Amino acid sequence: MNGRNCCIRSKSPLIAVILNLLIAGLGHVYLGYTKRGIVLFFLSGFIAVISSGLGWIVGVLLCSYDAWQLANNQPAPFDFLEKYL
Repeated sequence: MNGRNCCIRSKSPLIAVILNLLIAGLGHVYLGYTKRGIVLFFLSGFIAVISSGLGWIVGVLLCSYDAWQLANNQPAPFDFLEKYL
């Protein structure tokens, strides 16, 4: 097994992306990656604060792409977080 949750196969990638577009990290919570979603939410918020809000857009888009990849059982940009969580 590649370390991914077994329940992800039944989760919709499109729903995960839509949830992430609403609130960064929410799609990860939907997929079962609760810790990862919380970390990405706070990281996106921090980036938004230091970049006057413009970083939020980039953060949300990256989180959405990460959730899409996770839902499709593909390597994701934030896979490096697994060793820290």
